[in-house]
Amino acid sequence: MALLLKPLRCPHCQEPIDKALLRRSGRLQAFLKRKSFGCPHCEQAVLFPEKADTTVSLGIFVAVILAPLFHLWEVNFIDSRHLFGVGVVVIAAGLFTQKLVKA
Repeated sequence: MALLLKPLRCPHCQEPIDKALLRRSGRLQAFLKRKSFGCPHCEQAVLFPEKADTTVSLGIFVAVILAPLFHLWEVNFIDSRHLFGVGVVVIAAGLFTQKLVKA
């Protein structure tokens, strides 16, 4: 499932597209299934690629799952607070690199 935390801009018309707009225009299912859909503003075909949110998902995995486990297991080679910080940085990098592509 697509993890969309901020509105993305259409690569054709540069207008913001969010989940609420996609739901109102009936294009949310195509977006969530990673199929090509028409931009609600300009009707040009756009796509949310599979790799668009893998960085965000990886950051969430590191910050929410690995950091607490490392703290619980008392792993000595890295502090769990530093691992949590790395996860947050990866999430931020993923959010800044998310974008729609032309289909």
